[in-house]
Amino acid sequence: MWAISKQKVANFIGRMTQSMHLDTKKILTWYSYILFIAPILFWALIAMRSAASGQTLRMIIMKQPAVAIATIIAIVDFVLGYYLLLNKQKVLINRQTYRFVMVSQMLGQMLVGNLLCVVLAILGVYRAKALPKTQASVNPIMMAASIAAAVSLLGCFMLILLLEF
Repeated sequence: MWAISKQKVANFIGRMTQSMHLDTKKILTWYSYILFIAPILFWALIAMRSAASGQTLRMIIMKQPAVAIATIIAIVDFVLGYYLLLNKQKVLINRQTYRFVMVSQMLGQMLVGNLLCVVLAILGVYRAKALPKTQASVNPIMMAASIAAAVSLLGCFMLILLLEF
């Protein structure tokens, strides 16, 4: 029963990525653009809100802890998106590095509720089998950047939990 369900999910993801013409490079590019552009749009929204209410950005962030946490998440996403845009080839060098980056970011983004990035990361993990499997291990710089981003997002998740309970 489990094998049948697993095969159906794999077939669905395979058909979806083929119909959208997504390969590992395109998935990583879209992932990077989303991580890079979404925080800019968030900051524009906060700036408009600040202008409409007549408060400074600092006052909005100080009065609303959820906005402060979302700002930290936006900073982490912006930096990671920028880094991935600059170093795409280092991520795509082998299957191990690509999968490590996608899995760690899938977990981190899932914690903070960025579902679009979670879906792209799942698609990326699925399509990673197209990359060459080499004897080289995960790129240590990519590992450090990905772990730092995931740990930062985990910290933001803990702060969100503290706010809620």
